[in-house]
Amino acid sequence: MEPESIGDVENHTQDDSGSIISGPRKRSTSKTSSAKNIRNSSNISPASMIFRNLLILEDDLRRQAHEQKILKWQFTLFLASMAGVGAFTFYELYFTTDYVKGFHRVILQFTLSFISITVVLFHISGQYRRTIVIPRRFFTSTNKGIRQFNVKLVKVQSTWDEKYTDSVRFVSRSIAYCNIYCLKKFLWLKDDNTIVKFWKSVTIQSQPRIGAVDVKLVLNPRAFSAEIREGWEIYRDEFWAREGARRRKQAHELRPKSE
Repeated sequence: MEPESIGDVENHTQDDSGSIISGPRKRSTSKTSSAKNIRNSSNISPASMIFRNLLILEDDLRRQAHEQKILKWQFTLFLASMAGVGAFTFYELYFTTDYVKGFHRVILQFTLSFISITVVLFHISGQYRRTIVIPRRFFTSTNKGIRQFNVKLVKVQSTWDEKYTDSVRFVSRSIAYCNIYCLKKFLWLKDDNTIVKFWKSVTIQSQPRIGAVDVKLVLNPRAFSAEIREGWEIYRDEFWAREGARRRKQAHELRPKSE
């Protein structure tokens, strides 16, 4: 039986004849909890709520920018490899000193035709625009969309030390993942193996940096005062500092203990 109200809950028991006997009502703590949650939410200042929404927007745009960057580089390398193979095939067919004939010539002609058709279809189908043109214009199109909110998405220029550290972390993490895969796939080592534990600790130690390290949202100076813009920068830095500390603590807890 459903209670008649949210605040009051009625206890029901059954006697030997099966009839329901109503017991004493007990006051639920849901109203107290709801009032406490409302009181806690009302303590949040409007500026903090705006900064929190900006932080969510910035993180989502950061994810999109990363995806578009990977997409652009993948298909740029694809087109570059196709162009290289096509140029080599064209040179072998028409510019080499030794005349190519027989099955070798058929293979080269088929390869050149296949590459030409693939590149033409790649452009006609719109994949070139979706994978190359649109990712290149990501910041321009994004800033046009968020201009009405008086914010702008900009790239963060990293120093040479930060770029070097990021490269070392990326290489170390890639090598560690590759070694873990080989050790478990071909040598059938378990997770509790000492070597596997070592490489897992390497992956934990070489995690990438988090926060506004690649892109960030900047408030428009014409619409926001210097105090608000400084408060937004401080709010973001403090949030990512706490988040980084939390992730390091979590990684330390997940780190395999030496036996």
